[in-house]
Amino acid sequence: QDLDEVVKVKDAVLSCAAAEDKDGWQYLFQVKNAMLRSRLALRCLDKWPLEACLEILSYGISDLVITSELKASLQSRKKELQVYQKILNVQNESLWNNWQDLKKACTDDPQTVMNIILKAKDYELCEEWVQLYPVPREDLINLHREHLIYLLEVGDMEKALQLLQRIEDPGICLAISEQSLDQRPNLAASHFLADYLTAHFYANLTTARRNEIQALYMGSKVLLTLPELSRGNYFHLSSRPLLMVEQLLMNMKVDWVAVAVQTLHQLLAEQEIGFSVEDIDNLLSKYAEKALHFPFALKEKRSGDYVVRLFYPNCYGKSLLLRTTISASPRDRSLQQNLFPQEFVPPEKPPPKQQWIPDDTETICMVCKTERFTMFNRRHHCRRCGRLVCSSCSTKKMAVEACRENLSRVCDQCYSYYNRD
Repeated sequence: QDLDEVVKVKDAVLSCAAAEDKDGWQYLFQVKNAMLRSRLALRCLDKWPLEACLEILSYGISDLVITSELKASLQSRKKELQVYQKILNVQNESLWNNWQDLKKACTDDPQTVMNIILKAKDYELCEEWVQLYPVPREDLINLHREHLIYLLEVGDMEKALQLLQRIEDPGICLAISEQSLDQRPNLAASHFLADYLTAHFYANLTTARRNEIQALYMGSKVLLTLPELSRGNYFHLSSRPLLMVEQLLMNMKVDWVAVAVQTLHQLLAEQEIGFSVEDIDNLLSKYAEKALHFPFALKEKRSGDYVVRLFYPNCYGKSLLLRTTISASPRDRSLQQNLFPQEFVPPEKPPPKQQWIPDDTETICMVCKTERFTMFNRRHHCRRCGRLVCSSCSTKKMAVEACRENLSRVCDQCYSYYNRD
């Protein structure tokens, strides 16, 4: 009994010493009474340095004799201090000397603390912090939206889904998903958001919004049918698939249109998203009609004069031909000389296919400077210089280094350069 009294007195003295100043934490480990030690730790944490606090809390949590309620309190404080530790580690400038200063700033100036965490793009840490210091709903939505977009941009769809599942408020989930979609992220992210909104919030969406999301989903599918290097040119139309098809028609990508239309027909089965299969057919009919009534010219170059053959396609699949010879005046010859330089020098080596002039960059033949590319007057790439030329200016073939064909189609200027004799 006397020994117990001595232990109690000793614990009391050590407790007073521990609570005295910032170095008093060292005496706490000598206190025998586990309950007293844990309560004293919770009461005096604000006086001690961070590392010491974390060590003491871990020591207290490991005690088997303390109550579950006291252990929960110790775990809660440890989690709080670990958040402060992470924030102190991400700050570029030492704004706070210790965790006590940081804790005060979290109450007095929470926006500064939040901005520092967001600047470091440590969104998970920011989530932990807002659990300790609740922020207005709008700020919380902005935080989760930035976090979601970041995860989608780096392609971590699994963590993006986990983030949405952690958010308890469905209204916030809906808001950040729609806002993220409105920012038009990359193709994979758009698919993810469209799928998520359709699967979890279909009943909460307006008809216009449903159509928009579904159109974006379909537009993304159409975009995937295009050659990978050309998708960037049409990405801005991913939420308007019908307009994308029209743009492809205007750019005379007939083969691409065929695949795109087939994809849309499959996706539109039993769905209504603001346009139908009939709308697609009407668009195709409109451009088919334009093609049937579009006159185009093939020019035969001759010395002094040139012949123009005008073709007028009709609905019977035949063409009406008007042929006329136009004499070139001195002014025309001078102009022609400017358009056709006397000496064209091809590049030293044939450019690889990926370095050819892209189809979308030129609308007029780069040799004659007069022939306009149309659905009937198609572009051709010279295998020797990589330029876009019309059929009239690429009538010759010759052997070209690195080309698989024995004889490759080349522009007349390249052919003339290498066949002067």
